[in-house]
Amino acid sequence: MPPEPDPVTETFAFACGDCGETWESTFRVMFFPDPAASAGPPGPAAQEYVDEDGNALRSPLAAAVCPKCGGRTVHVMAPGFADRAHAAEHPPRPHHEHSLHLPHRHRAAGPPPDGGG
Repeated sequence: MPPEPDPVTETFAFACGDCGETWESTFRVMFFPDPAASAGPPGPAAQEYVDEDGNALRSPLAAAVCPKCGGRTVHVMAPGFADRAHAAEHPPRPHHEHSLHLPHRHRAAGPPPDGGG
């Protein structure tokens, strides 16, 4: 019986082309050696992705679905890229400084109080 492969984790960022939603998901990647290649040199290993809920997927890149709108026009990016793109589109606003506002006295219309005019 072959040993259980050690999982490797990979994180992908996704952006929905339909609604603009962005999200990141982390997957465990399991690499299984090809049993037919055991007699010869090691061949390419089969890989399987396991999502955060434990569901096995062939590739999260091929069948990504937007969790917000269910759209399938999903773009895959490097982790953190969606957050950086969102921050670039919505730059932080400068902090508004509050100052003390005192009531103003309004003078009645007429000559100035010093009698000039």
